[in-house]
Amino acid sequence: MANINLLPWREEQRQERQRQFLSVLGLVAVLATVCMLGVYSVFDAKLENQRERNRYLQTEIRKLDSKIKEIETLEKERQQLIERMTLIQDLQKSRPQIVHVFDEIVSTVPEGVNLSRISRTGDSLVFNGIAESAPRISKLMRNISTSKWLKIGPLEKIADDKSSGASRKSFVLKTKIGSPNLTEGGKQ
Repeated sequence: MANINLLPWREEQRQERQRQFLSVLGLVAVLATVCMLGVYSVFDAKLENQRERNRYLQTEIRKLDSKIKEIETLEKERQQLIERMTLIQDLQKSRPQIVHVFDEIVSTVPEGVNLSRISRTGDSLVFNGIAESAPRISKLMRNISTSKWLKIGPLEKIADDKSSGASRKSFVLKTKIGSPNLTEGGKQ
């Protein structure tokens, strides 16, 4: 049999396959790079779109925050105005009250009782005075309990007053200012 050398042919075929493999490998690398660039650009566009939406939302949130602060300021001003109006209405309602209270004091103080001092704190009145006797103080308390504008409070002190004469009593009586048009629950 004749000796045939197939090595150069196989070597050429191997080199051809290697060239084809390298060209296919290069083509796949180029296609993979193009695909990666395409995917990157799509995702980058989506990210940029989302960033733009986030910027828009943040801008709108800042606008709404400033409006909320303005609304809170207006609400505080509104509440202050309501409080002022309520105070003015209360003052208007209580304007004639002190006149009625003084009139009631004059009509409730019995003969033989002298008031030396009347002090007011809010709705409380404190009577300091001297009475000819303890029954006169009792009569004053009964008169106050039937009064429309005064409400009886505690008798804080009753003592003999030697400087004013025999059997005279000094006293301290607390009362509250009331209103005849207020019901038990405090509503008109």
